[in-house]
Amino acid sequence: MKKNTLTTILLLTLLQFSLVAQKKHVLIVGIADYLHDIPDLHYSDDDAYRFYAYMKSTKGGSVPDENIAILIDEAATRANILRTMDKIFSKAGKDDILLFYFSGHGGEGFFCPYETSNDPKSLLLHEDIKKVFKRHKVKNKIVLGDACHAGSIYEGTNHSTPSANAIKTNVVIIMSSKYDQTSQENPKLRQGTFSYYLLRGLQGKADANKDKYITLEELFPYIKANVMNFTQNRQTPFIEGKAPKNMIIGRLK
Repeated sequence: MKKNTLTTILLLTLLQFSLVAQKKHVLIVGIADYLHDIPDLHYSDDDAYRFYAYMKSTKGGSVPDENIAILIDEAATRANILRTMDKIFSKAGKDDILLFYFSGHGGEGFFCPYETSNDPKSLLLHEDIKKVFKRHKVKNKIVLGDACHAGSIYEGTNHSTPSANAIKTNVVIIMSSKYDQTSQENPKLRQGTFSYYLLRGLQGKADANKDKYITLEELFPYIKANVMNFTQNRQTPFIEGKAPKNMIIGRLK
């Protein structure tokens, strides 16, 4: 019994040490007001500000200013997003977490930056993001996308996007809905439904084993179940890639 107790204490000590050493490096993008003829959104900018506030909070890891950036509307051009990702991520150590959050329009294999037009070169491909991630030798890489389906914008446009698996990286992508669905904004929540349950999960609702830590293994099932229930199965979040076992993304203490 005493040996088991000592082993438990040692494991907890090692976990706490790893959490102190592990830092988050975060880029947050929210686009509600688009430059061209793309329908504007109501709450994407608010989603981004709320996620930023969480990341700056104690539960979010109190991410210091030099390790986090937020780009809203006209600041969120394709070039600026990629440039800012490189800048923020370049400071990360190999055991840190790189995190990219996007709220706005998107479709299969891409997000829509501020200046998105009928030119496919204006799109921010998931592969563009993975290429940035690949340049930085960090173990833990996460993309969170609350992206309203924008496929109809490009109907009839001759363009293609590379397969989401074309570049093999250890990037975990969690998207708010399948590509043939619409990610919903809700006036009662005053948020995207996905972003609402993302934050509730991070703030403690996803802590299934009550250990005061939120892992991706806990977070995604919580988000998926609640988003599907709230939208009556009209929106189905999905995950691509495999997270390192017990990757901790939030804490409650």
